[in-house]
Amino acid sequence: MNLALRKHMSSCLGAKQKTRFKNLYAKNVLMFFTAISFSLISGCNQITSQTDSSQPSQENNQPQITPAYKIKNLLNAEFTLQREGPSEAFELFYELASQSEDIVIIERLASIAVASQDDNYIERSTNLWLANEPRSEQAYALKLQVLVKNKRTEETATLLANAIRHKIPFRFLPLYLENHVRDNEKVQTLNDAIATLPPKYQENQYIQLSYAHTLFLIGQYEPAITLSKKRLARSDTEKSEVLYLILSYSQKNLGKLDEAIETLLTANQEFPLNTRILSPLIDFLVENERPQQATTVYQQAVLESSEQLQVGINFIRTLLEYKHPQKALDIANSLPEEQLGLSHQIQFLTAIAAAELGNKKQAIEIMSQVSGNLRSNATQQMALWLYDEEQENLINNIVLNRTLRENLPEQIAFISQLHEEKGHLELAYDLLNHSLNTLPESNILRYRKALLAERLGNWPTTEIELKTLLQKDPGNPQYLNALGYTLLTRTERLDEAMNYIELAYEQEANDPAVIDSLGWGHFLKGELEQSSYYLKKAWDILPDAEIAAHYGESLWRQRHYKQAIEIWGAALETAPKNPLLLNTIKRLSPSLLEKNTQEKTS
Repeated sequence: MNLALRKHMSSCLGAKQKTRFKNLYAKNVLMFFTAISFSLISGCNQITSQTDSSQPSQENNQPQITPAYKIKNLLNAEFTLQREGPSEAFELFYELASQSEDIVIIERLASIAVASQDDNYIERSTNLWLANEPRSEQAYALKLQVLVKNKRTEETATLLANAIRHKIPFRFLPLYLENHVRDNEKVQTLNDAIATLPPKYQENQYIQLSYAHTLFLIGQYEPAITLSKKRLARSDTEKSEVLYLILSYSQKNLGKLDEAIETLLTANQEFPLNTRILSPLIDFLVENERPQQATTVYQQAVLESSEQLQVGINFIRTLLEYKHPQKALDIANSLPEEQLGLSHQIQFLTAIAAAELGNKKQAIEIMSQVSGNLRSNATQQMALWLYDEEQENLINNIVLNRTLRENLPEQIAFISQLHEEKGHLELAYDLLNHSLNTLPESNILRYRKALLAERLGNWPTTEIELKTLLQKDPGNPQYLNALGYTLLTRTERLDEAMNYIELAYEQEANDPAVIDSLGWGHFLKGELEQSSYYLKKAWDILPDAEIAAHYGESLWRQRHYKQAIEIWGAALETAPKNPLLLNTIKRLSPSLLEKNTQEKTS
């Protein structure tokens, strides 16, 4: 069993970490003042003696934007920004930017709007920016984010049209889309906006690229293919690997894998050093049962060591996925010796390949060398292989020796669950016991130990461990219910048990486990009507086999035989092997089991 063999390749059509308008708010304030100093000095040089006619008229109450006025208000705005943050400073900067029409201050305003994370501020600042600099690609990019985020399709289309009219480079649009490929609402909004553009505007190559991309992302593969081919056929197209990827993945998703491969082979000739083309080409060839050709393509690629490692690791994963372990091992052995921090990934995959070839002992030895981020995964995989080799008694020592302290609760929980599923409760209990010596403060491990002790018949230990947990967390309904139910079923201390359960019920009145315990407690005390009330409530919330066993028995005791059989029959449909349910039915209505068996065999 290969627990962790899965592809972690990032989407070839995923986000590039590129942006031309990034972290403006973090600019140093001193640099900002330096940037605007030339305009202030220029203003100072133009000051001449003023006549009365230069004073503001009574009809114009706007303050005169002198250098002194600008500096005073700019300082006030900056101090507000530093003391109270971008939201409080925005209006001060907006007033100054509107009056001065100074692009540097307007850009500063936009950066503050971005830092505030307020869509209204961002839109207002970009509107002012575009009013004063209508060819600013950064302003268009920022405003686009706000409009698309808020599903303003018509305004998005208008923004795109304005950008085309002003001959904006438009590279921001495909980049924006690549950064949001997993956001279905944004993709749909952008697709709808582009679809409403006049035909002449849809001829823009970046619009067509983005439209092909949105069509692909919303599952419109045939139109995506048509548009991609049309764009690639034009001599004036700025060739993009994204166009080839959109075309090839659309073809693949329509079952045209051979065509998708031909598209990527063409793209590989156009972009021979592009790993975004090379990796899916190799994947498609392997999927198409052409692993030898994939190997040739990989070996002929002239790549830097880091790229060769990344592509090679992905190639190995794909070969393993499609059951070519020997070829995966050959590729692993051919990777550069200097593995740039990727050695643990390579060892992990090499071990998987060895196991697939039947060399579990060698696989365990290789996997034992894996560390770093894959350390826990490697340990879990070794445990699975040791069970395959019937050497499960070695697992606990390996787990305890390999697992870092901070990963211990999660790892012990996984391995103890594995032991339980394999029927080795004693190994699970031993592992939990030893792990608590290392991590006695772990409530998670102590609670698992308490529950497992009860299953092993060691209920006094369960009581001790649960009371220890309640000393640390007296109101925990999970601990209260577990202790109450243990005392209910293992002792004659019914009143004490009910006290714990009722405390749990006060906090978790809709928890079916707690309600079931309360109902069963009333049953054991002979309070049958109350018992049925709570057990029905638990069954209505969660039709679980153990709740069915309790509820059915309460109904049976009250001679509601038909209803009890209906409840048990429903539970048998979903949990035919539950021990408590089967034992309850055998005691009270064995004919139901016989009837159920006959129905399944007929």
